[in-house]
Amino acid sequence: MRRFHAMLLVWLLSISPLSHAAVTATVDQNQISEFDVLTLTIRVTDQGGTEPDFRALETDFTVINQQSQQNSSISLINGRQTSRSYIDYQVTLRPKRQGNLLIPALSVGTERTNPIGVRVNAQSQAVRNQMQQILFFETLVDRDEVYVQAQLLYTVRLYYADSISGDFPTAPELPNAMVEIIENEKRFETVVNNRRYYVLEKRYAIFPQQSGPLALAPESFVGTRGRGGLFSSRERVNAVSSGHTITVLPVPSSFQGKRWLPAQSLTIEAVLNRPDTPLVVGDPINRVVTLKGTGVTAALLPELNFDDTNLARLYIDQPVVEELASNQGLAAESVVTIGIVPTTAGTLALPEIEVYWWNTEDRRQEVAVLPGVNLAIGAAPLATPTLSPPSATLPRKDDNAEILMLRQQLQWALWAAVILLAVWLITLTLWFKKPAKAKVGLARPTPPRFELGRLTQAIKRGDPQKTYSELQQWRRHYFPKASAMASLVKDYPELETPYRALEAAIYQTGEAVDWRGNDLLAIITKLSGLPQVLGAPRPLPESLNPGL
Repeated sequence: MRRFHAMLLVWLLSISPLSHAAVTATVDQNQISEFDVLTLTIRVTDQGGTEPDFRALETDFTVINQQSQQNSSISLINGRQTSRSYIDYQVTLRPKRQGNLLIPALSVGTERTNPIGVRVNAQSQAVRNQMQQILFFETLVDRDEVYVQAQLLYTVRLYYADSISGDFPTAPELPNAMVEIIENEKRFETVVNNRRYYVLEKRYAIFPQQSGPLALAPESFVGTRGRGGLFSSRERVNAVSSGHTITVLPVPSSFQGKRWLPAQSLTIEAVLNRPDTPLVVGDPINRVVTLKGTGVTAALLPELNFDDTNLARLYIDQPVVEELASNQGLAAESVVTIGIVPTTAGTLALPEIEVYWWNTEDRRQEVAVLPGVNLAIGAAPLATPTLSPPSATLPRKDDNAEILMLRQQLQWALWAAVILLAVWLITLTLWFKKPAKAKVGLARPTPPRFELGRLTQAIKRGDPQKTYSELQQWRRHYFPKASAMASLVKDYPELETPYRALEAAIYQTGEAVDWRGNDLLAIITKLSGLPQVLGAPRPLPESLNPGL
């Protein structure tokens, strides 16, 4: 009762004239309904352009509009003319609640305005029923109970029967929940109680971050009806929805996973990209693992663990995570690529992967399993000879005469080529009249220096894939007894660092990797000139290499 008397006193003070004050405040009405608006006018006289501070109004009111207008007045007192200039600041306010509200005293420079009391009443049922014939709300939730961090779908629909203008409510602001927009705006028409309505719909996915009750406040709309114009007026209309209270369940004690993962569904699958031929040491393999979940945010998808193995080197990319919106809400997907390079012959076992998750539809724990894979890895093949002698294998009895004739023709052509090559070498020797030592040198098989040249070009171009391919050819030529680069690295430790950097450049995606091509080129050039250690042919003197 005492508080009511105080509010009444403030109200009476606000109505009394304060013409002598340099700063005054007035309202166009002191009693409104919960959906009405009022206009507050602050008149500032001779204050040197100082603007009022309206921040104190935000406690009980929403500032819809603000504008200012400069005016002047002339008065005649006792035969003396006086002119004064003033500025009117007009603010349109909407109340945030019902009851006795107070527009507090506002500061304007060194002056303060007079406080004003405002009474906000609930809208009458008759007016509400009349408004519902024009527009009304419908709000829906897909469940009354939801697990913490699980998805709750919230739908807001505004039905209107005539041309309406105004701002649709914004997404709900919840202190202990994440709100994602599923459908920003959808418009359609429908019939309710034999009357056609236009519908504006918005949908949200809400992920509560704390167990306990979750309150969704009522949605409200305040706008105008009609298109306006010279011969038509605009009517103020409003609508308010009912609220919802949701029970947020905590993490069940029966959940055994290390990381809480609630979802409507969850799958894990993998694709193995490998050569068509049988796998051998050094063959690159890519394993692409995809984890998909519906009704879950991408932030909740776990990062998968891939165990190291002594039989291969692993190069794991950063996961590519994406969120998608659909009629069922949010869906998240995580894709990770693992580069695998076998280093030892045998059986390479890729273990199975288990992901524990909670099925929010069936309310039970489930496990998504990616089955393991066993890969047979063979030893790297030795270098094959460039020219094979004629086959001494006798033809099978079931070979027909045409195949036997073709074999004989190929053998005759091979021997003819050998004879022509010998004649050409003799002729070339007689023509240049080289000493006997040089003749012996030309008769020796020269190593194909063009292979080392291609390797050098690939390194200089910065092409790791081409460099890796030419490096294998270089190994087979100079070190035929080395079954793989891994064994060659053990014999020559200086190859370890640049070779591992080359592998990383091939199988690691993302930022560019410095694979130290110049260091690799220097070591390869050095090793190409070594004496025959593992069966490599000794390089010829520079003067005996034709074409260089």
